[in-house]
Amino acid sequence: MIESVMEHLGNALSIYSNGKHFDTMLEAKNLYFSLTGQIFEEDQDYESRMSAFNDWYLLQFVSEDGCPIWNYVSDYNVEEKVSKALRTIKHSIYEYQGRTFRKQHILKDIVHNRKIVLSKRAVIPSLIKNDLFIGRVIETEGEYFTLSGLCLLPGEIKSILKKEGKKVRALNDTKKEVDFLLRVESLKTKWVRYGHLDAKTIFVFD
Repeated sequence: MIESVMEHLGNALSIYSNGKHFDTMLEAKNLYFSLTGQIFEEDQDYESRMSAFNDWYLLQFVSEDGCPIWNYVSDYNVEEKVSKALRTIKHSIYEYQGRTFRKQHILKDIVHNRKIVLSKRAVIPSLIKNDLFIGRVIETEGEYFTLSGLCLLPGEIKSILKKEGKKVRALNDTKKEVDFLLRVESLKTKWVRYGHLDAKTIFVFD
């Protein structure tokens, strides 16, 4: 099932990044990187940031024509199982907590305060215990997987992010959640640009 979902996401990205949709994609790209910090091909995290943009564009960007993924679902008669899985995608800050006895990866969703045990079939990048990242998790038929766009964060700001995440969770407002996550990503970009500074002096939300 996850293979079918990922295939649809790839098809949707291909369709909504070309032809008559190219200008909309460009508009989204300019907006995203104005919010999260500019990107350069020589950046070490260039590929992961582009993947994060692709996920955001497909799943969360809304133009006057609507949101790309839901236009795709409607226009291409996507089966209900795939549509249902797409609705479960949760954009958040995750802490990698290692593996279970069954060798399944465990994540802690800091913003929504929940633990997630990924599918045995889930493939994730090289993470070590306690690594923090912004990413997206999808559930399909009771199994959890991550999407490819991961933004790694400095571990020393965990307590700051937990505190801010709790505040955002209390608001119960999806838009404010997204704004918060984009803000964190922009501060991560700033931290990378000014690597000599302590992360705690950059990740300030007051």
